[in-house]
Amino acid sequence: MLLFFALVALNSFKICSAAPPEMSQTQIHLPKPTGQYQVGRSVAELIDYSRKQPFVQDDEPIKLMISVFYPLPQQKHSTFAAYMPPETAAIEDFELGLTGLAAPNGTFEKLALHLAGNQTPENFTDVTTCQYPLVVFMPAEGTTRHFYNQIVSTIASTGYIVVSIDAAYDVDVVQYLDGSLALFNFTLWNTTDQALLNATGFLAIETRVRDVSFVLDSLSNATFAHSLIPNLPPSGLNTTHTAMFGHSLGGATAFSVLEADDRILGGLDMEGGLFGPGLLNGTSKPFMLMEREGHTRENAIDDPFLTLEKVWPHLTGWKRDIIVADTGHYDFSDYPVVFETLGVTPTNEIVLEHLGLGTLKGKRALEIVTTYVGAFLDFVIYGKCSAILDGPVERFPEVTFEY
Repeated sequence: MLLFFALVALNSFKICSAAPPEMSQTQIHLPKPTGQYQVGRSVAELIDYSRKQPFVQDDEPIKLMISVFYPLPQQKHSTFAAYMPPETAAIEDFELGLTGLAAPNGTFEKLALHLAGNQTPENFTDVTTCQYPLVVFMPAEGTTRHFYNQIVSTIASTGYIVVSIDAAYDVDVVQYLDGSLALFNFTLWNTTDQALLNATGFLAIETRVRDVSFVLDSLSNATFAHSLIPNLPPSGLNTTHTAMFGHSLGGATAFSVLEADDRILGGLDMEGGLFGPGLLNGTSKPFMLMEREGHTRENAIDDPFLTLEKVWPHLTGWKRDIIVADTGHYDFSDYPVVFETLGVTPTNEIVLEHLGLGTLKGKRALEIVTTYVGAFLDFVIYGKCSAILDGPVERFPEVTFEY
């Protein structure tokens, strides 16, 4: 049951928003975000009638689902909210079963996020108006934005408003507010034709870049922003001074968006190749790569279309490239801490490889990822310098730098 609903009609798009339902405390709780703030979450559906969905044959407009995680001063009351909607969780349960991981049915339905109490903005009369910086996140192809909710909520707990965006048909499933689903387009993505796959990836990033701009345009509407986030100033959100981070295809989008949208001041790619519209020109904006063990710029197994080595010289501003030991591709998602929390952490090497995981412990992976993402955002948004961005530090021996 949705506890809050609002509809805002604008020129070329429709926006619906909803607060997530609370859950029973018998659920399995993911770790409490470690920042100084509690975290609230709102969910919204955005429809851009000015664009057509390129990955279906039907005449369908672009429909996006977003989650907005926002900081709140520490309150007495907190609650636990669903990690992901039940229908999405059931689909991800099925996908999990195909990996060979011994996990019972209902695995993802059990998970709950540690969030602030589900209070309406009117209940925050003793809280001063705050303007927190906005950042954007996008997930990998074939996943869901929900598989990054713990990472995103941890970043929000340090004082950022984080909007995570699901793009239909290149993620596992997008569940809209009316319960309808948009499923992963296997026909396009599961092909052995490398040229076709490259073209699909290029189009996906091109579409995602425009999605990011559309979301920023939508959040520039003060009425809509206030419906999602309590205690904003009357002017709403600052959407002109933002940054973006993403995983895999989402990270490639964070690269390509830099020269496409002046509002994005810097980008971070967590474990992904760089391709798409931004490949040819590079960028002078701050950019950071965070890669799994063995994924270096010179890695010969990379397809030339995805290679990082060709792009590196075209990053003419501040740049960093770090490698995290004992990691796989999906250690830059919530997978490690989710499986650790559920007590189903895989140890079989074949299962680990199938899941794209290394041997780094879940909470440690979460700490490393969120600390380095947070330091990068602080640098881009506030100009803060951090020793962990300048080279190896004793606190994180797992992290090495590629210069």
